[in-house]
Amino acid sequence: MSFSSKKYHIITFGCQANTHDSEVIAGILESLDFYETKDAGEADLLIINTCSVRQKSEDKVYGLGKKISELRVNNPDVKVIMAGCMVGSVTGERQRFAFSELRKRTPWANEYINPTQIKELPKVLLRLNLIDDWVMKALNMESVPAKRMKTFAPGENAIPNSKHAFVNISVGCDNFCTFCVVPYARGKEVSRSKETILKEVAYLVKAGFSEVTLCGQNVNSWGLSTEKKFEIRSGSDEKLPFASLLREIHEIPGINKISFISSNPFDFTTDLIDALKLPKVSKYLHMALQSGNDEVLRRMNRRHTAQDFTNLVEKIRDKVPDIEIGTDIIVGFPGETLEQFLDTVELCKKIGFSVAYISIYSPRKGTPAERFYKDDILLSEKKRRHAYLSQIIEESKVLIHN
Repeated sequence: MSFSSKKYHIITFGCQANTHDSEVIAGILESLDFYETKDAGEADLLIINTCSVRQKSEDKVYGLGKKISELRVNNPDVKVIMAGCMVGSVTGERQRFAFSELRKRTPWANEYINPTQIKELPKVLLRLNLIDDWVMKALNMESVPAKRMKTFAPGENAIPNSKHAFVNISVGCDNFCTFCVVPYARGKEVSRSKETILKEVAYLVKAGFSEVTLCGQNVNSWGLSTEKKFEIRSGSDEKLPFASLLREIHEIPGINKISFISSNPFDFTTDLIDALKLPKVSKYLHMALQSGNDEVLRRMNRRHTAQDFTNLVEKIRDKVPDIEIGTDIIVGFPGETLEQFLDTVELCKKIGFSVAYISIYSPRKGTPAERFYKDDILLSEKKRRHAYLSQIIEESKVLIHN
């Protein structure tokens, strides 16, 4: 195959972090003279950027085997690289399950890279004979821009926007909620430097972008040491580096709107609440509640109570009355009684979320919840709770907005 005629196609599953990772991958590929094709059937390289947050997410990836086999009938030389959180879950220091298990279930993949290995992509391409050694050595990975796609800021009425870009301010997570795969899939929490973030935002302005979403598994803890971030509690008067970062980006000419995702409720200080009043800061805030019952929250290792969450929302709405609040909720967590579920229902009625992503609990292999808690709620009951809570949230949304 000629090195000058390479086409790539990326299939992305999952969250905003994965979307931005795909933008970075696309930027690297195009710097290596690949060009994008919308038709997977004519690609020389197929990237599957995976999500691992729920079993259904992984099942979608496992189900690609038949499609890829069909592609190879007409295009036997296509190379497939699996990327993303499914790979992160079987590699690195926080391995959830054996790499051999993933390989056995995805024999159609030629290579695997986890989210921390994206800058090693040229080496993988060299192994696959898709680039030559000279091209790989000539590429300066530190100066490769991401290929910005039409993305959308968080919120209820989000639509693709060519003026909007994601900016990672940190990667990884150290919170270890018992149900969550992210600390394993994306590794230790590491903050990018303020200098590189501000330079990237300034570059985006020059490239014609006017809206940015700052991304991290918990943006509140950006710039904090491991020890410090576990000391800070919601409602305290601690000055957060992240609040200071918001203020600096707010002063950059050409930036008209700043969103961020995600914030946790357990370390949302008054300093950050004050930063929400800045004119350019989005009036949509996403914070994961997960449950409205304290015992369930304790078993989830969420570090906040239902009352903590309620108090925080009241303080935020007192400072920013027109703010829209979104959340994530899990129904059917192991041991969740009907009474505990109804605590979540009542809290949702009280708060009136503008957006709520409700998930049915599914055990994630290797997580504490999977190892220590029995998945003891029938799927039919989980589905009933999901449907009921969805209806309640829609009704309370109407009441709050009216």
